[in-house]
Amino acid sequence: MNYYEKLNKAIKNTLEDRHFSDQLHYFDEVVLLAKIIIENTPSLVKEEYSSFVPLDTSLAIVGDFFHGIKKEYATEFQALLQEKSDENSVSFHKIEKNEKDCSLVNDKGEVKIDYTKMLNDSFTIAHEMTHKFSQEKNHHSIIKQFLGEMPTITMEFLLEDYLLEHTDYKEEEIRIRKKNRLLETYDDAGAVLLENTLLKLYQQNNGQITQDVLLHYLDSMDKNSKLYELFSTRGEHYLNEIVENGTLLFAKRERYVIGTLCASCFHQKMKNQEANGEELSYIMAVLGHSDNTTEEDLKALSKLDIPLLKNGQVDLSEETRLQLASAYQKESEEFSLSKKTFK
Repeated sequence: MNYYEKLNKAIKNTLEDRHFSDQLHYFDEVVLLAKIIIENTPSLVKEEYSSFVPLDTSLAIVGDFFHGIKKEYATEFQALLQEKSDENSVSFHKIEKNEKDCSLVNDKGEVKIDYTKMLNDSFTIAHEMTHKFSQEKNHHSIIKQFLGEMPTITMEFLLEDYLLEHTDYKEEEIRIRKKNRLLETYDDAGAVLLENTLLKLYQQNNGQITQDVLLHYLDSMDKNSKLYELFSTRGEHYLNEIVENGTLLFAKRERYVIGTLCASCFHQKMKNQEANGEELSYIMAVLGHSDNTTEEDLKALSKLDIPLLKNGQVDLSEETRLQLASAYQKESEEFSLSKKTFK
């Protein structure tokens, strides 16, 4: 089987897999969100950390931070660090800063954290522990899958605020995590848009995408657009990942597109005192509920003003898109306004 046969097979596998049916149902809406990311992300270059921060210091920072959000989180955090059972174990693995971070909370509930003894460790610990606090137990709820990264990325943004206010680390060092998060989300958004394009080309060409089909599409794009630049520079990487995995990957990538946009909106509301830690805790509790169906999740979350959800439905009206775009612009403003700092 040649490269393009494998690519077509991967697309076919995705379309025939019932586990992707809900994501495919909402894919057009996710594409609109991905476009918000592409259109509103400033030009960024990935940054590396330089300040040495012992792991114990990072753990203390996160404990104090969680206490400020909700004291029960700080208590649960400390209990998890001392837990010995496999189901709730937390393990730490030292990696070099150029190694891939594979931190996660697995299906068994085990927390595995890679650390580098740098400031990024605090963000990684807060992110993964938030996953643990809100770990989804009903994998059949599409809302849990869609919003799974919203609390974790919100915590990252709030931790940045905490570090700026309560520590003496350099401002540019503290802001690296968010800068890299926006850059990674931009890449995820590009991949989502490419996979959406692949689905359309697959259907238009009777399930037979070839190199000529892709090159013809690329040639038809606006050469001055951000999307053309992204497809030209990252398209081959995206395609290779699809071929290697045997399916499209939008179900994973869209979580970060949705999560970053919704986190931006929620963070801005908290900064403007239009939302608080209790509302964030409520979202995490809904995501971690063991029995709720999608409909029940939507009903529970409708008590909060979350863009994307309205009247128990996924809503992406023009008003909603403008609200999300405005919040995301505010998060990215610090980088477009301080380019000299981040050259």
